[in-house]
Amino acid sequence: MACFKTRPCSRSAWACESTRRRQTGDSGGRINPYATTPADRSSSAANAASLWEFSDQVADALAARIAAIPEIRDSVHKVVIELGDIENMTNTPRQDYELIQRRLRGRLLTSDTVTAKARFVEGARTMDREKERVQAGGGAGGMTDRYDERLTYVLRGSFYESTRGGGQVSRYYFEFNLVNLQSRDIVFNESFDLAQQR
Repeated sequence: MACFKTRPCSRSAWACESTRRRQTGDSGGRINPYATTPADRSSSAANAASLWEFSDQVADALAARIAAIPEIRDSVHKVVIELGDIENMTNTPRQDYELIQRRLRGRLLTSDTVTAKARFVEGARTMDREKERVQAGGGAGGMTDRYDERLTYVLRGSFYESTRGGGQVSRYYFEFNLVNLQSRDIVFNESFDLAQQR
């Protein structure tokens, strides 16, 4: 039963306050995603709040510079951007980096500057499997669309760690780059350094 001003609460004052917090969306253990928690401080993984900041930094940098990259700026057609491999040379779980890579793409998709020059696509293998699943009962076979390799770019992430003092101090180097699929030219690169002491 909820507690209202016009009606006395039959439960303890603590329970009433707890209900009020739930009603305003302040419970459930939620925290600011940019906050460093005690669990972050004691973890052997890279600080989650720093990864969040890094994905924002890359999104902002790419959004600001994409229209100035000559290969993209001078293209008659929109370029195609696909998420690429993640190179994880750290003690942090790969899924942490996959999370920030997806978050990065999500932020870029909301940028009018970016979407004016680029379209984002899912991986061909993934979509081929989806097409096969959707058409399991019949329909046209074959693969999903492929794109001109000269217009296709891959957003790749590389993550490295150096530790000292039995893991008490870690230094990280994080990097995202945008690479042309055909020429292998790196047209955009954004890096981030992080040092943590546990």
